[in-house]
Amino acid sequence: MKVGKLLEGESLLNDVSGLVLFRFAIAAGVTGAFSTVDALESFALLAAGGAVVGAVVGAVWVLTVKRLGDEYLMIAASMLAPWAAYLLAEMLHVSGVIATVMTGLICGWYQHVVFTAAVRMRGTAFWAVMIFLMEAAVFLLIGSSLRDVVDRVGGFGVVMGQMAVPVLLILIALVAARFVWVFASEGVIHVARALGLRRYRPMDSRSAVVLSWAGMRGVVTLAVALSVPADFPGRDFMLVAAFGVILGTVLVQGMTLGRLIGWARLSEPESDRPRMTMSEAEAAMAKAQVAVVETGAFDADGKLVHPQLLERYRRRAIISADYAGREDHFSDTLHAHFDLVLVAIAAGRAELIRLHRAGDIDERTLHELERDLDLEELSALSAKA
Repeated sequence: MKVGKLLEGESLLNDVSGLVLFRFAIAAGVTGAFSTVDALESFALLAAGGAVVGAVVGAVWVLTVKRLGDEYLMIAASMLAPWAAYLLAEMLHVSGVIATVMTGLICGWYQHVVFTAAVRMRGTAFWAVMIFLMEAAVFLLIGSSLRDVVDRVGGFGVVMGQMAVPVLLILIALVAARFVWVFASEGVIHVARALGLRRYRPMDSRSAVVLSWAGMRGVVTLAVALSVPADFPGRDFMLVAAFGVILGTVLVQGMTLGRLIGWARLSEPESDRPRMTMSEAEAAMAKAQVAVVETGAFDADGKLVHPQLLERYRRRAIISADYAGREDHFSDTLHAHFDLVLVAIAAGRAELIRLHRAGDIDERTLHELERDLDLEELSALSAKA
């Protein structure tokens, strides 16, 4: 959906540019001096320098990670690369945030060709846990910081009495500013199209409303507030405002966004839809696989040496081609098929555990065969979904 793509791209761009601009704001607050021309020059230098550093670190990662050999070293390298980009960029006095984002984009683009399947599976699980821990740590930090704020200003009643109204006004201003920005941007696109520049197509009013309302604030806002120097004027109010904005946008906008989307009845434009469905892509993949198997299934004398393998891939290609475009027709049969597969996997796992408990197999055999069952179960669940 066009709105979804805009939100994903916007969140990345806003976070990066916002963090860099925040750096200028803190510097201006500390020094008391600010020059727009100097700030624009510095921003361009920081952004360009950070992008170059991130690209270099990302290129080094791509060239070296395949040579590590060990799965755990490859996952460790994927974690250390963004840190290396950030520290190197800061050492060179350019934007570490932009360098980190650039490195992440490169790593994400090339991980499909440099990682093995096992590394991707383990890496995905690793990063899911890391993201959860990092986000939880930020919220714990803001909670402990707010407690200090409440104690310093004289209690929760003082916070509500002196800060609640200004924070509410800030929240309203942020929501209104987002509506102004989104609709003004759409107006610029309309003007550009009127002048003959038709590369970009404007959204309809309902999509613009949804995009305007989807302005929730989260972890980045918390992290920025916590990064303000301890002796910075008004830091306590900044922490309260950050918490209030996050709470307000998540509770109000987040809880009502689903209903707003339902009201808008958004539909995906034809030009934004992928040229192939998932089943069509699967059929194309199966066709490419069977072409390779048909070539390698015969020896130099033309004798078929892998008949079962060839039959298996041919059958998969035929089934995939027949399934593409007829998903609803096969839905019930496929669900029943994979439900039975999952029951069979559960039976195999129960027998494997029984053998281990009885002492018939050792720990290594248990883990190896259990891993095979886990992969088979994940495959069946994915296919069923």
